[in-house]
Amino acid sequence: MKRIALFGIVLASILMSQSAPPQRVGPLPDGSFLLNSGWRLKPAGLQIALDTLPMSATLSRDGRFMFVLNGGYKPPSVSVIELSENRVVSSVPVPQDGWLGLALSPDGKTLWVGGGSSASVHEFKFDGAGGLALGRTFPLVTPDQKTPQDFIGDVAASPDGRLLYAADIFHDSITVVNPQSGAVIGHFKTGRRPYRILFHPDGKSFFVTSWADGTLHHHLTSDGSALQTVRVGAHATDMVWREGAVSDEDGFAARLFVAAANTNNVYSIGVSESKDLKPAETINIATTPLHPLGMTPSALALSPDAKRLYVVCSDANVVAVADVTEARTRVNGFIPTGWYPTAAKSLADGRLIVLNGKGLRSFPNPHGPQPMTTAEIRHNGGREGYVGNLQTGTASVIAPVTEEQLADFTRQALRDSAYHDTQLDVTRGTLPEAIQHVIYIIKENRSYDQVLGDLGKGEGDPSLTLFNQTAGPNHHKLAREFMLMDNFYVSADVSADGHNWSTSAIANDYVAKLWPNSYGSRRKTYDYEGGEPAALPPAGYIWTNAAAKGISMRSYGYWSSNKEPAPADGVQIEQVKDATLAPVTNMEYRGFDLDYPDVKRAQVFLKELAQFESSGKMPQFMILRLGNDHTFGARVGKPTPLASFADNDYALGLLVEGLSKSKFWGNTAVFVLEDDAQNGPDHIDSHRSPVFVLSPYTRRGGIDSTMYNTASVLRTMELLLGMRPMTQFDAAAHPMFNVFGKEAVMTPYLAEKPRINLEERNVRHAAALDDRSEKLDFKQADLNDDDEMNDILWRAIRGTEPPPPTRSFFSR
Repeated sequence: MKRIALFGIVLASILMSQSAPPQRVGPLPDGSFLLNSGWRLKPAGLQIALDTLPMSATLSRDGRFMFVLNGGYKPPSVSVIELSENRVVSSVPVPQDGWLGLALSPDGKTLWVGGGSSASVHEFKFDGAGGLALGRTFPLVTPDQKTPQDFIGDVAASPDGRLLYAADIFHDSITVVNPQSGAVIGHFKTGRRPYRILFHPDGKSFFVTSWADGTLHHHLTSDGSALQTVRVGAHATDMVWREGAVSDEDGFAARLFVAAANTNNVYSIGVSESKDLKPAETINIATTPLHPLGMTPSALALSPDAKRLYVVCSDANVVAVADVTEARTRVNGFIPTGWYPTAAKSLADGRLIVLNGKGLRSFPNPHGPQPMTTAEIRHNGGREGYVGNLQTGTASVIAPVTEEQLADFTRQALRDSAYHDTQLDVTRGTLPEAIQHVIYIIKENRSYDQVLGDLGKGEGDPSLTLFNQTAGPNHHKLAREFMLMDNFYVSADVSADGHNWSTSAIANDYVAKLWPNSYGSRRKTYDYEGGEPAALPPAGYIWTNAAAKGISMRSYGYWSSNKEPAPADGVQIEQVKDATLAPVTNMEYRGFDLDYPDVKRAQVFLKELAQFESSGKMPQFMILRLGNDHTFGARVGKPTPLASFADNDYALGLLVEGLSKSKFWGNTAVFVLEDDAQNGPDHIDSHRSPVFVLSPYTRRGGIDSTMYNTASVLRTMELLLGMRPMTQFDAAAHPMFNVFGKEAVMTPYLAEKPRINLEERNVRHAAALDDRSEKLDFKQADLNDDDEMNDILWRAIRGTEPPPPTRSFFSR
């Protein structure tokens, strides 16, 4: 009880001290780094540099070494850390692909790695002194039968070492392999998107967590038959086994702890002598009882004495520490980590090793990237200067933590968090009561200086502007006539996580752990925008929450599949990949398709707006996708980059003009942002991006340099619509109060007509530029290398060598 009281006092004092939001971003005097999400980074312990997205680890049998699988944007590798010296002593590449799976043979001489998109298991031989050598690769699917759905994640060796079990994630099954021959000897069905495999100590059964179903499955090893299924929390990920009863009255022979990444919980499952599974308790690892979703408990570790459970909280940048020695678990505090921790291991000497997927900070990059040096640059995981390439991870080596040190760490962890409970009490405050309709327009991939650097006011660099006054007259006019916000940052790195951040105030761990693999050109599937059950966010999308609130809605182009080829007019949508959006989707508004003009999309919206005027009713919340500012680059025969942007610009102008002339304008606010900034040229940061808030109540002609981000836009819309925040990120975001005034200015907006021929097509440029454009894939919003695309755009538009992008400490 004394420990609980101390933790409560620590928690209360820290939360009270956080009433004033951070005013600046970047490096802070205490040595921490402030991210643009509002969270600070000051990890505990010694840091060991690793490669991109270190995501799993296992110890050698003698405990001298730790093997770490780096499974991010760069070609995968296994790093070997000598724990006595806290240094990497060797690193070996994983052929083709490697993702999550890492298993050591009982004799400690063989390491197996899950092969990801290669649909295989890789074998490495360990020499016992820190050296690894590639052995065989076991293909689990014959090359002529392999599809993008064949993806191997976790790998586990049976306790006797005679069999390997591999998670075939997208076939919802476990593949059994004979490691002597490499032959596949069985396939066992299990829950959807199997994530982690764990054997019962007797080797006669095994457990599997379901990433999509939020369930724990128990199977016989002999034939894979299901013994029991236990529902835990959404997005079940890691699990650890604790042998023995925790107390005399416990009644269990052992416990399984299961993390559920889409919750703030870890689930304790009691295991009887007869192997019956029964939920024992739920362990809440949030910082307060009111803490919104977003802690993302994704990995677990148990101390060697089985007294402490360590819970890796990826989106909170902490490890929660729990006492599991009694029937009732006690969460005693938090240890601050690096950016997006992914795994932890507890050593026999009491040290804790934490893998930080994104390392300690983001980096400035004044001398790169320079993709023009190679004629055939593509996503291959090796791009110099690319954000996925730069954001390398670390291992934090944390000395044994005493109760007193844990209290200090907890204070720091709570200081580092941008969230505190008082933010849940924020009301619409000075936001105009008259606003009853919110329109949300999401565009594609532009940085601030690319579009508004030449505006003549605000923090812009005209030398970096690609889409100037001629190409984007409406963007410029809107920025001048309404409020200019020159310190806005997207919360995402790329479109895969960008559309999730833009609609759900988070990118869940499925998206966070798989997009680097896709963008590294290994996994050939882009399933981050609806339809994939494991990609569902913790609290749903903004439209899910609006529907639950009874808010009327309309969707234009979101989470939809187009009819192919595009009809001349009429129904354009083949399928809507979200049950909530399906009944409120305008089926004539085409989804992402760069061949289809945004002006046509605007006309579809304006046609429906006229119908709203006739009926006198317009939905309270509308979301539109308007993505042709993405452009085709220099691909021959396609619209030129300037024509694509001019089309997007005119469509935006027409939408705002139509709304400003409608009877609904007096109670409407329009929010316009980019889903991500695509690392384009910007002299402040590659994630700085244009944002517009357009309403009669927008303060006219001024500049608001408050630091806002994607979550700020979501939070402001939620306040206007009377909705609660979805995650800790929009709960903690700065609402855009400063943008709005008290008096309405009802002057209609007049759209500027295009100053560029919208029918202009790319002609043949230098052969290298054309070849590079032909290699790009425009079927989805973001299947291309960001820096490659921007290099092509610059050369096609400006005809000169492009400047390097700028990156900073706060580029997320």
